Amino acid sequence: MQNVNTGIKITELNPKQPEFVLATSNYSKKYLMKYNLSHFYQFKAESDKMGVIPDACVDILFWKKAGKLHTKIAGTTLEKGTTAAELKCEYFGVRFMPGVNPAEGVVKLSELVNHEEVFDEMIPSREKKEQFLETMYFAETFEDKIKAFMDFYSFHTNARAEDKTTLKYAIRNEILKSGGSLKLSDLSTFTGYTERYLNQKIHEDFGMNPKSLIRYIRFQKSVSNLIETIHSANCVNSVNYVGSVNYVGSVNYVGSVNYVDTALELGYFDQSHFIKEFKQFTGLTPRSYIDNLLLNAYDKKLHVVM
Repeated sequence: MQNVNTGIKITELNPKQPEFVLATSNYSKKYLMKYNLSHFYQFKAESDKMGVIPDACVDILFWKKAGKLHTKIAGTTLEKGTTAAELKCEYFGVRFMPGVNPAEGVVKLSELVNHEEVFDEMIPSREKKEQFLETMYFAETFEDKIKAFMDFYSFHTNARAEDKTTLKYAIRNEILKSGGSLKLSDLSTFTGYTERYLNQKIHEDFGMNPKSLIRYIRFQKSVSNLIETIHSANCVNSVNYVGSVNYVGSVNYVGSVNYVDTALELGYFDQSHFIKEFKQFTGLTPRSYIDNLLLNAYDKKLHVVM
């Protein structure tokens, strides 16, 4: 197990839910970034609810309680929200890349937006469901759970690498490459399709309109950029950060993060636009959000498994 401060780099946008980490005592994460999957994660809940921010993704979670394996599938929120958690229960989660629907054919992606369902009820075959749930129940380690899920995912769903010749792949790749700093007109120019057609296609493939999808990707990129200031901080008693604020325990947050540059790089009109949208999606300003992560030992709780 490796702590995030060792400097691991993920070049492609990796959707984050930082407040999941804050609601735990130890949060493990393993990147995959293929087969339409972003990463796996595991944690023991230390709170009965966790903060959720928009990420344009679908998650599947598993946990044991009272001798039974429970499951849920959750789509992206549209604004800052919360999700319930069972105290002291160990969770195993899978986060898919934007636009991926692991319950395709059972529920539309748009129906999962701002919504949660019981995942095992969406497995069509009773025999396959019982076998899968039993395997997941008896999987003890993080790696065992990953293997159990991937065995099921590979054999019983469309787990093949996404066809890179599809319009959906081209749209998602272009948005991710830009960090959300483009417009529908840019996608129209890039693909050769009309904005009207792309609007319809994106809603079908991603469960939301183009404007929302681009906003969420841009927002998630800003979260990643800000969190990188934590990961790259090389200190013991201090962390480089905007301002000069002294907290109890003599931990000094000093240094600089240029929010103007961050905003303009990500396609926001200006710093004010960036802060307003960030607050809408997190409930806090960027500065307060990072303060909250630091003060609640985000970088100490999060571990990346190699």
